[in-house]
Amino acid sequence: MNKFEPDVTILIPVKNVAKYIDECLDALMNQDYPKNRFEVWVLDNNSTDGTQEIINQYPKDRVKIFQVGVDSPPIKYNKILPMVKSDLVGFVDGDANVDKYWLKKVVEALNDPRVAGASGVIFTANTDKLIPRLIGYELQDRYERLPKEIKRVATMHVVYKRKVLEEIGGFSEKLKTGYDCELGYRINDARYKIIFAPDAKVWHNHRENIWAYFKQQYEYGKFALPRYIKVPKNIKGDKVTPFRMISQPLFYLVTILLLTVNIFLRLPPWIPLIPLLILLIGYLFSAVRISIKYKKIEALLLIVIYIIRPIGWSLGAFRQLLSMIGITKH
Repeated sequence: MNKFEPDVTILIPVKNVAKYIDECLDALMNQDYPKNRFEVWVLDNNSTDGTQEIINQYPKDRVKIFQVGVDSPPIKYNKILPMVKSDLVGFVDGDANVDKYWLKKVVEALNDPRVAGASGVIFTANTDKLIPRLIGYELQDRYERLPKEIKRVATMHVVYKRKVLEEIGGFSEKLKTGYDCELGYRINDARYKIIFAPDAKVWHNHRENIWAYFKQQYEYGKFALPRYIKVPKNIKGDKVTPFRMISQPLFYLVTILLLTVNIFLRLPPWIPLIPLLILLIGYLFSAVRISIKYKKIEALLLIVIYIIRPIGWSLGAFRQLLSMIGITKH
């Protein structure tokens, strides 16, 4: 019986990632998959930190670099996808490195005509810093609890069938973030499946400080709002980002409304704080559970991450709303 080992083209969007790109490429070159069955295409935009020089050290027949002229990953992907001839297309972030068996495990899940894509667990690469470790505890916990079939996954590490991407029209170029989420929903609408392969592992470098994390979540909020307005049913969430997470900004909104009402009605001062208290209890429960799961007392500090994330989402969504109604510019 022949093994299911189709050709794969792995796309890596980069811009000044000299700090990480060698680890990323080394991991891909070391895959337990036939060397003649896959190649890596690095999609650059004139990096100036030595990224190109590092990439050029790898065999030209296995690692190719393309100057695509834009920083936006979805635009990069759409520009390059017509050139791809392989049956499968992989996507890996330039600041991530995959397990030796990653490609083998995700490809195995694609040996089904109704399966369009597959991905796996996300671990933390930069564990030498506290904030990335905290982000990683929560993210790893969510991914480890995913079911076999999921609605969408991040392009941090995933492999899709090329023909399915062509069929649904590729990536949405209007989205700076969340384009991978939106793509997943369209794949499901086309009646294809995305599979979670728990043995497919990647190590990702998360944001290194609170401010960088806040800015990331702020951008997520900006681009999530129009997505939910366009397709309201998506606000119910999915297994990767469930409704209990998406709904958290509403608790902040209710608190603000109650504080405003309290100016006129003179309610007991503790009443406006009830929504925040409910959130904090939920945050504490989650932080304690994850701390016990990974046997890391520092995971209790996840409460800080939990508080910052919906605030970033809320402010980003509010900024986008002002832009949509013409009060501010994009």
